[in-house]
Amino acid sequence: MSLTEDVKLEILAYTLKNALEHEGKPLSQAILGKIIANHPQLKANISAIKMLIDDTVKYVLTLSLEQQQREYEKYSDYILDFKPNGGEKSNVLPELPNRPPVVVTRFAPNPDGPIHIGNLRAAVLSYSYARMYKGKFILRLEDTDPKVKPPMLSAYEWIKQDLIWLGLDWDEFYIQSDRIELYYEYALKLTDKGDAYVCECSPEKFKSYRLLGKSCPHRARTDSVSLLQKMISGLVEEGKAVLRLKTSMEDPNPALRDPPLLRIVNTNITPHPRVGAKYRVFPLYNFSAAVDDSLMGITLILRGKEHLTNSIIQGKIQEKLGLIKPMSVEFGRLNLEGYILSKSKIKNSLRSHEFLSDWPTMNDGWDDPRLATIMSLRRRGIQPQALVELMLEVGPKPIDASISWDNLAAINRRIIEPIAKRFFAVLNPQKLIVKGIPNGNPFISARIKVHPSRPELGERRIELPLQDGCASIMVAQSDLEGLPKIVRLMDLFNIEIQSLSEGGAVGYYKSKDVEEAKRNRYSIIQWVPTTDSVNMVMYKAVGLNLEKHIGVIESSITHEPVGSVIQLVRIGYARIDASRESNNGSIRVVFTHD
Repeated sequence: MSLTEDVKLEILAYTLKNALEHEGKPLSQAILGKIIANHPQLKANISAIKMLIDDTVKYVLTLSLEQQQREYEKYSDYILDFKPNGGEKSNVLPELPNRPPVVVTRFAPNPDGPIHIGNLRAAVLSYSYARMYKGKFILRLEDTDPKVKPPMLSAYEWIKQDLIWLGLDWDEFYIQSDRIELYYEYALKLTDKGDAYVCECSPEKFKSYRLLGKSCPHRARTDSVSLLQKMISGLVEEGKAVLRLKTSMEDPNPALRDPPLLRIVNTNITPHPRVGAKYRVFPLYNFSAAVDDSLMGITLILRGKEHLTNSIIQGKIQEKLGLIKPMSVEFGRLNLEGYILSKSKIKNSLRSHEFLSDWPTMNDGWDDPRLATIMSLRRRGIQPQALVELMLEVGPKPIDASISWDNLAAINRRIIEPIAKRFFAVLNPQKLIVKGIPNGNPFISARIKVHPSRPELGERRIELPLQDGCASIMVAQSDLEGLPKIVRLMDLFNIEIQSLSEGGAVGYYKSKDVEEAKRNRYSIIQWVPTTDSVNMVMYKAVGLNLEKHIGVIESSITHEPVGSVIQLVRIGYARIDASRESNNGSIRVVFTHD
C-alpha cells in the first residue's frame, strides 16, 4: 500500500486518539505500531511512515485538548482496531446518521462464483444493519452478464448455502434474469421520454467522443424507441448498438458521460445458464441495479467505495425515471493478505490448472484451502461466527483495510478452543519399540482428558499392548532427531530413545515420574499405539502452496462426526473432512491453524 490519502488520515486519527489518551501528548512509537499492525506491507516504506507520523505529532501538539477532541470526532472513522484476543465482544455497529426511517438493505452478488471474504463485508453489514434497525434484508443475484462475467449455474446455490451457514437469513429473494422484461419496460419508458438513445458507434469511436466531451451523432436521433424494440426483437447484431443514458458530455468525470444501459449479447453463441437464448438484450449493472433498488424498496445500500461512480449513475437513472433513490454508504476495500480475492483470477487459476493437486474438491476447485472463498474457509474449519465477527470489527469505515490470516485465526481460535476435543496424531510416523516396561499386565492404559479445561467432557482411554515388557508405538519422525535423548511420552512415562534404524527406533523405559520430566525439562511428545490407530491424511495450505501430510491418529477419532473441528496435539487445529470409510481407509483432515 502506498501512502494514500486514507493512510494519511488514518495516521492523523491514531495520533489524535493517542494524544487524548496521554493528556494531549501523542507517542510516535505507539502510533507507528498501530499503523504497521494494520498494514504490514508498509514496513517497506517505514522511513516515510515515521516522517509522516512525526509531522502529524508536531501538528497535533499545536492543538488544545478541546481542539484535539473535535478533530478526533471528525476522523475517528479511520481508526481500524483489531482486538481478536481481548475481552468480550460487543459487535455493536456504529449508528448511521440520517438513516432512513425504514431500513431495507440488500446483498446483490453476481453468481459468477461463490462468496469470498472480499464481498462478505457487504453481506454482513447489510444483514446486520437490517436486523439492528428491525428492517428487511434482501438477497438479489445479479446475473445479467452472460458474456463478460457469465454466471455459474452451481453458484446460485453456493451463495445461498454460504449465507445460510453464516446465519445471514434473507427476507426476500430475487434473480435478475427472471426480470429481463421488466428492465425492457423501464428502458422503453426512459427512451420514450428522450432520456436515453440508441448509439450505433463502435466502442472505440464513442470512447473518442467521450474523452473529447463531444456528443455522439446518434444522440439527437428520434427513432431510438423503434431501434430499441428491434434490438429486443433480435433484429440487431451483437456489437452494433447499445442504449445510452443522456447525461452531460461535458461532465468533469468522463465515466459519467452518457453511460451504457443495455447491450446486445448473441446468446446463440454465449447462452445464459438459466434462460438460455430467450433474450438477446441484457441490462448493464447500473441500469438493472437502479431499477431494482427502487422497485424492491431498498432504502440503504452498503457497498465498497469503488462503486461511487456507479452510485452517481444509478441516481441519475432513478431521477429520470421518477424512482426513489436509496441512501448509500460506501466503505473501503478489504484485502486478506496473501490470498487471491478476484473471482476472475481464481477462475483463470482453476482453468489453467495452476492449483493442480490431488485436493478432493467438492465444488469444482472453489473449496481449495488456498482460496479465501467462504466454502474453502468452511472446509478449513473456520467458524461462521469468526467471519461475521471480523466483518463487524472492520465495520463500514471508509478506509481500505488489509487483514492478515492471523487476525482471522485469532478470532477463530478463541471460538473453537473451548469446544475442540484433543487427539494424539503423528505426522511422518516412525515405529518406536520401548523396552523394559515394568508391568505384568498384557497392556498399559493412558487415561487422557478429552479437553484439559473441561472435565465434564470426560476422558479418552488409549490402551497400549505389552509383550515381554515391550510396547510398539508411532512417533513423529521429527521427534527422533538428536539421539540419544530422554523424552516423556505424553500422559504415559519417560523413556530414553537410543537408536534409529531402518526398522524403526528403540528406546528404554526410564520412569513414570512426571516431576522428573518437569525437573529435567524433558521434551514431551505425543504418540499413537501401532496396533490401535487409524491412518490419516492432512491437507495444509501454506500461502498458495498445498501440502499433503501422511500420518496416524488415535482410533477414538472414529467416533467424531465429519465436520468436527479438533485439536491435534502439538500440531494444531483441524477439521475432519472425511471418514476412513469414504476415504480409502484414512481419516482426512484439513489443517485450520495453530
